Amino acid sequence: MNLIEEILMIIGTIMLPYGLYDIAKGEGDKQVKILLIAISLTLFIVEFLLVR
Repeated sequence: MNLIEEILMIIGTIMLPYGLYDIAKGEGDKQVKILLIAISLTLFIVEFLLVR
């Protein structure tokens, strides 16, 4: 794994909980929040699998 990819993966892992929290506490429809959280988690999992 490339050093830059590893650094970016670590930063993404650290920032993910804050991003999910920010989505959850924000204003908006519950269904939209659930959709955004699901998309965020899916993209993170795909990124994690592609880096490994």
